[in-house]
Amino acid sequence: MASSSFRSSKWDPIFILAQITSLQSLLYILYSVLLYIALTLTGTDISLDLIFSDKEIRTDTGFGWSLIIVWLVNACLSIPILMLIVQRAKQILDFVLTFHFFHILCVWKLSHHFPTGSSWWILQLANVVIMTFGGEWACMHREMKPIMIKSGLNRKKETTDTSSSNTAVLPEDEEGLLGNTENNNKFKRKVSDVGPKEDSSIVDDQGALLAAVSKAKKALMSTAGRSKRTTKKYDIIPMKDMDNDNANSNN
Repeated sequence: MASSSFRSSKWDPIFILAQITSLQSLLYILYSVLLYIALTLTGTDISLDLIFSDKEIRTDTGFGWSLIIVWLVNACLSIPILMLIVQRAKQILDFVLTFHFFHILCVWKLSHHFPTGSSWWILQLANVVIMTFGGEWACMHREMKPIMIKSGLNRKKETTDTSSSNTAVLPEDEEGLLGNTENNNKFKRKVSDVGPKEDSSIVDDQGALLAAVSKAKKALMSTAGRSKRTTKKYDIIPMKDMDNDNANSNN
């Protein structure tokens, strides 16, 4: 489940107040726009009593039903706003009840009496149900979406790996590389499958050349060793033979 990083801490009063204020303002602005469209079509004058008065919400007149329909449409259109501001399915009910609580206080303050109309209370209950279930469904649907991981870093790593595998190790000291088998292994470069065929042929030629040079060096060292052994054998004359030759000459 995709976790939201919208809230930085569990308890942030300033942030919660900002959420409540923004939600209250946006829902009133949305209802005002819908009410303006409806009143323009019916040709009725606009006033705050149509928003903050419980007496206008009636079921015995067509105008009262038009206001009820506007409130229900406003509740449906407020679902995306709840999803964007709250973003938590568990907190949707709290914010919806908070909105309607402040709305009751505004109605009580501006109409100078506590709202007692049954149609008004039924409408508020219907708005709470629509906004709560719709907001929770939208937030849960958003949280259940899979997390999309960008593959830009992976592609960058692949390009760097292929470029590093295509780079060859060049010899710096010819004598050291020819005399040391560990340095000769450096010439065995890694060639990727997607690399050109010419690189593999060059590597094979270099390996064959180095093998031939190493064999020639071993042959030269072996011949040098034999020559040393032969010189030692013929240069040293035994003393017994010299004594025998002197005795024969005196006789």
